Amino acid sequence: MVKNGGTCLYKEARLNIEPAFPGSTIAFTLPASSLSTFVLRTTAKRTVITEQYVDQDEDAFARRHLATEGSMFFRRHHAYPRSFLWRVLDNRKMLEIQATDLDHDFSNKREANLTLLLQFPSPIRPFCVAFAEPTDRDALTVFAITTANELYTITLPRDFFDNPAASEQDVENWCKRSEPALFSGRVPYRLVALGVDDLLVTLDDGAICRMRWDTDNKVWDGVRYQHSNWSVRGLLSWKSQPTVRFDNADFSVSAAAAVAVSPDAQHILSISLDHTLRAWNVSSGKPGLQMDLLGQMDAALEKPNNSYFIGPSQSKLMTVMEIPDGVMGAKYFVGTYSPKQHQFKFWGIVDADDSKDGVYDVQPDVDLIPPVDELMDTTVWTMEEFHIIVGPARWQTTEMWIRVRSGPSSRVYYLSFNLTDPVACTQAWKNNWVSVESGPLTVDGLKMNPTNPNRQDGNAVIQHESGSSEQWLGFLFYPGRFTTATLETALLIFKRGLDRTRLSKSLSRGSLKERICAAVTALAGKVQNSDLDAGQFENAAVSQWQGFYGIVKDLHKRRGESLSLAYDEATAMPWLVLSDHISAIRNCSEHEITALNTTAISASQQLTRPLQRILEQPESRDVARLLNAASSFRQRLPLFVQQEVERQIKMDLLQSRSLTIMDRMEDIENRSELLQHVSDEDLSILLEELGTEVRDLSTETFLRAIRTLGHEEQGLANRRRQVARYGLSALIRVSQETLEADYNTLLDLLVLVLFMFVELEGETPEEFDASEVFVELIDQFKDCLTVSWMASMVWAHQTATSPATEILNKILSELLKTGKKFPFTQTVLEGIYGHRSLDLPFPKDQKANILTYWSRAWIASVFSDQNYDSVVEDSMGILLFQKEYDLALDFAKFLPDGNWSTYLKGRMHLALGENALASICFQKSAFNLALGMFNIEDADSAGLVSEVDQNSFSSGPARYYSHVLGLFEKTRAYTYAADFARLGLRSLRGREDEELKTDLLQRLFSASIQTSNFGEAYSAMTRHSDAALKHSSLQTLITSMVSQSHTGDLLKFPFVGLSDDVDAILLSLCQKTLNLASGPPYHQILYSFRIARNNFRGAASILHERLQRLKTTSSKVHDPADESLAQCYLMIINTLSSVRQEDAYILAEQRVDEAGPPQWGIGKGKKLLKRQIITLDTLRKEYQAELDRVAAIESGQFPFVDPRDDMDIL
Repeated sequence: MVKNGGTCLYKEARLNIEPAFPGSTIAFTLPASSLSTFVLRTTAKRTVITEQYVDQDEDAFARRHLATEGSMFFRRHHAYPRSFLWRVLDNRKMLEIQATDLDHDFSNKREANLTLLLQFPSPIRPFCVAFAEPTDRDALTVFAITTANELYTITLPRDFFDNPAASEQDVENWCKRSEPALFSGRVPYRLVALGVDDLLVTLDDGAICRMRWDTDNKVWDGVRYQHSNWSVRGLLSWKSQPTVRFDNADFSVSAAAAVAVSPDAQHILSISLDHTLRAWNVSSGKPGLQMDLLGQMDAALEKPNNSYFIGPSQSKLMTVMEIPDGVMGAKYFVGTYSPKQHQFKFWGIVDADDSKDGVYDVQPDVDLIPPVDELMDTTVWTMEEFHIIVGPARWQTTEMWIRVRSGPSSRVYYLSFNLTDPVACTQAWKNNWVSVESGPLTVDGLKMNPTNPNRQDGNAVIQHESGSSEQWLGFLFYPGRFTTATLETALLIFKRGLDRTRLSKSLSRGSLKERICAAVTALAGKVQNSDLDAGQFENAAVSQWQGFYGIVKDLHKRRGESLSLAYDEATAMPWLVLSDHISAIRNCSEHEITALNTTAISASQQLTRPLQRILEQPESRDVARLLNAASSFRQRLPLFVQQEVERQIKMDLLQSRSLTIMDRMEDIENRSELLQHVSDEDLSILLEELGTEVRDLSTETFLRAIRTLGHEEQGLANRRRQVARYGLSALIRVSQETLEADYNTLLDLLVLVLFMFVELEGETPEEFDASEVFVELIDQFKDCLTVSWMASMVWAHQTATSPATEILNKILSELLKTGKKFPFTQTVLEGIYGHRSLDLPFPKDQKANILTYWSRAWIASVFSDQNYDSVVEDSMGILLFQKEYDLALDFAKFLPDGNWSTYLKGRMHLALGENALASICFQKSAFNLALGMFNIEDADSAGLVSEVDQNSFSSGPARYYSHVLGLFEKTRAYTYAADFARLGLRSLRGREDEELKTDLLQRLFSASIQTSNFGEAYSAMTRHSDAALKHSSLQTLITSMVSQSHTGDLLKFPFVGLSDDVDAILLSLCQKTLNLASGPPYHQILYSFRIARNNFRGAASILHERLQRLKTTSSKVHDPADESLAQCYLMIINTLSSVRQEDAYILAEQRVDEAGPPQWGIGKGKKLLKRQIITLDTLRKEYQAELDRVAAIESGQFPFVDPRDDMDIL
């Protein structure tokens, strides 16, 4: 702000103009008239555009995103959508329209979030776009005149803005075009829509055309009003008059640069380029009032060769005002602006047909000239736009908004004045102008941003706890700062410095962040030819990041070119339309006013009137001085000291230490060495800015300063509204700015308090309690730090913020098949608290204060119903529920040391695969979460724990451990699952729920099986009281151990009371084994099991069964080298030899061949099972026979019959 730049009481909330989601932009190619001789006839076409920004160079970026003209239109008869932003793009061939309402009725099922692109066959003429609102249907009517002199009448139904399918109709249905005869041979200059069927068009020759739609003939029928049409001069060509050049054409100086219809509809009022205000009688067509803009009557006639002409690009010169009940005898009033002397005039119109007595100057005694020379510190400037608002007290409460330009700089100013009091009016116009701060998103604002890595030297960046890449990515991708299109175009330009041979896949694939990092890394490596060490490479990378940001900055600067100042009369809120931004102009908060008017507040002279009204309380100026002095004091400290103090304060508030307040303050100061870096000069400047001694500062002054950051509720809540897209964008934008300002202010005050605490050590001022102030500041700082984190972090699983967005999310989820990941950006703060953004009390008649109040109320609502710990725990639960585990890891630093917080940390570690840490957290919180005093329904607002599992809390340790056991089971972390199963079992008491015990035992058994801890599995199985479950588990244990080659361990188990079950299971498995060669060796295992239990005959029996299977199924029976049969015989013989002779036999089912009865089917009687006694002697004979058979085969004598039959040896 320059020295005399005016009091700054307003600020822009600058918003990016981006599609709501891919596919939300619908483009229409409009047809050209078949009669047009200037352009080829085009075919109407509708296209749904998925915005692709990759490979978009600067020219394509400018055509699609940088508007050359634009403004806003506000409907009056239909509630939603009511506000429309329109922009002219693509070399004036494209008209973009979208709704920009902040909220809408709760009953609306769809949000008007579609962007319409109207592609014209010829460029649109400057000042030839107009809007009107039909009263008989919910629609928006657009009028446009192209360079081919085609007049387009485009009627866009409301559904076009909220339902993509609604526009799937013939373009000819809603787009009409014509070439009015009145335009023949002429150049349309200005277009004004009086209604959907009533237009005013001014022409280059000075004529004004009143055009009405002829519904019968379907044509525009017009009447021409021109000064020469009632005079002999009409016989002369207007070309003989002086002309001015505009848009490649020569315009008569009588061409009207402003035109309107009087409120009584009796006259057409205009201001022509020759500096003349004229009025035409609508009925007679004759001119009435003619006067110079500065009050010289009939100047246009008396001085036809007047040398001063208004510039044809002047966008606004006149506004017509109707004041109810009449004032000073006037029917209505006309406010005019004269660029000649930068002077405004207010004319009362009594009779527009009478040039002499029909008009008077409302305030002839005051030169109403804005002091822009002083405000902008310039001598050359132009008035681009103005809006005059007459208040309820009429001229006594007149307001004015102006937009002025000096070179590339454009500023907005506001003034409130009493037009009827010459003295007060003079004083107001001289001293009471209020400026609008452009905000932190301008190039200059970004330059001063504390997180901008360019503010630090290279060494500071390298020494930072995060690398340069992390800092730059955090700065560039901060939500709402730069558009994706800007970064993509900057990357394309940046990559031109790389050889095509160096363009790797990483530069063309991956996310935008990855591609930017890859390009910076590639260029950093290209700069140096030799091998770089880490420090040299980091320096090279820093330089490349600065180069990339330079490109981003240039594109961003072009996006901020001011186009138009609009004023919404329904909400009394001004808007600023920029080339690729839209800015809602809002009141500054008291804290912001203090920061933006530092010079005026610190000065000894009297404050300006607007500033006095804000700081009307005597102590307000003391508070303002304290805030400004604290800010200045911290900024004068060396950068590394500022960073260290900030780091120590964060460490203090994010960790729990059993220290007194005094010890904490002393520790922070000692670690940061704050006092050592405060010079005598710093101290003297501090005292000068405070206007008092440090020791004279009171606790109450500090607490008042803190209260300026607070919020006071006003009005009542209106729950029948839901937030719209631009409303939420504006809300988060202002909230981010508010939080950033609060953060810096609290840090300023903390640093000052720490300094005072050490500086005044030994002195104890009665009115200053450092510990009380420190506690209040640190608590506020902690809240601010937490919410700032939410406002700056973007998550991937977006949530609905209103009923309309909930429907949209369902549609996108089904269409894109992406689950809960949607293709639009949403901060954590929006995702968690966006749905509550309108559940707040709002005062009436907020005007431009609505966004400031709204954001402060929204931020305050985070902690309004809950304490800090509950808010943080709820937010952490939501992050985990949304599966935002990386964000949860970063957010965990805010969690308190409570039991539920520890459990949430456990869930986070579990999701990140950090099972050991998860186990520690779950065990740490077990005792308190398992007791009856804990209420899971109150704690788990995010629904992280299912309704079934909620019963596991406050129901004893066993059930809690059972719940945690289930969490580990879901992640297949069976080692930890077994641990918690054991914990659950140990916590059971004698008469505890038997069903729970059985469940824990079975899950312990399953986890032990999964981890091959068979000893634990055996122990769990034996403790089962359910016989069926025990038998099933026994079978699982046996098959698992055998399949994992743990047979030896299996046989070591005692199987007390289970031997018969084990035997039966193994026997069943033996019978089910299909392939003895490749299958599990169940026969040998059962043999070993029976031997171990001295069941020799049983062991021999199972071996004999294996022998029978080998004889019938083995493919190696006829192989003399295969000794399996002989070995099996030998084992059986040896086994039976271990028993008494009378017991040396087995019962076996022998297969024999017999002829079956005739009634049996084919093959059913081939082999019968016959039980027989097989003695040891019989086995020895069979063994000898087997040996003989093998010997015979080896000698070349082969049997021709089944080897089990008697053999005939050849």
